[in-house]
Amino acid sequence: MENRINLKDGLIKQNMVFMSGMLIAPVIACATTLAKSLALCFVFSVVSFAAILLCRLIPRTIVYTVRVTLYTVAAAVFYIPAAVLAGLIFGEQVITSAGVYLPILVTNSLILSKTETRFYLEPYGNMVKDVLMFIVGFDLACAVTGILRELLASGRIGGAEVPVLFTVPALETTFGGFLFVGIGAGLFRAVYNRRKKLAEEQAHDDEDSLAEYAEDMGEFLVGKHAKNEKIRIYKAAVGKAKNENELLEMEFLSNRDVLAAFEAIVSDGQEITAPAADQTGTAEDTAESGTDEKEDSENGMVP
Repeated sequence: MENRINLKDGLIKQNMVFMSGMLIAPVIACATTLAKSLALCFVFSVVSFAAILLCRLIPRTIVYTVRVTLYTVAAAVFYIPAAVLAGLIFGEQVITSAGVYLPILVTNSLILSKTETRFYLEPYGNMVKDVLMFIVGFDLACAVTGILRELLASGRIGGAEVPVLFTVPALETTFGGFLFVGIGAGLFRAVYNRRKKLAEEQAHDDEDSLAEYAEDMGEFLVGKHAKNEKIRIYKAAVGKAKNENELLEMEFLSNRDVLAAFEAIVSDGQEITAPAADQTGTAEDTAESGTDEKEDSENGMVP
């Protein structure tokens, strides 16, 4: 599990606002100015981080419904000091204007959902880093939304005048916030999908180069082999790298892992075996070879 989880998912790939849409209600309703968005980020960060770390200590042998209730109770305990501190830092008026959207952070999906499906399946150190990435991802999305909405709605940032060509006061409303976050999520996902496509194309090119390199290595280290034999060696290297890294999918492997496994196979004289999924052809070849040897033996051609 540790190898498969990208600890940076919370920033972009599973961003709580723009990708997952799991915490958009507080952002839409409260992130109308820089001050309000920062107050929301502060309360969310303190409550979520402290509650998740504490709730990690709750035994998983306890019934799920009871555990979730305990998660909520723990979050509520941390919410009280977090809200008081936020009032002292950002002002009571900012906290009051947030209405019920601050208290509902006690039941946010990061605590009640991600804890069970992701965080508690990781080693403690990785879990802390992973939780921080999700919190930072939410905070950035919330802060950027608050800044842009305040700027476009009133021509101000943090109360200071900023020259703009036009203003859209409707962005201060909940409906305006809904449209703004929706457009922002669309743009965010479009950029992410574009970068993902480019990365996949680059990875494909890298795999082609790696296959060519594997053939060259096979020619140099294990003598003259047919092309299909070199490809079989390459597949064996991929399978070895997967096993050593406890992975199931090729996409989680780096070229370095595959090359290291390949070099180990050809330099150490290990037995070359293709991965299970690629052994069909090999098994058929072995069966055919066995059949031919049997026929030759019957005809007296094999001593």
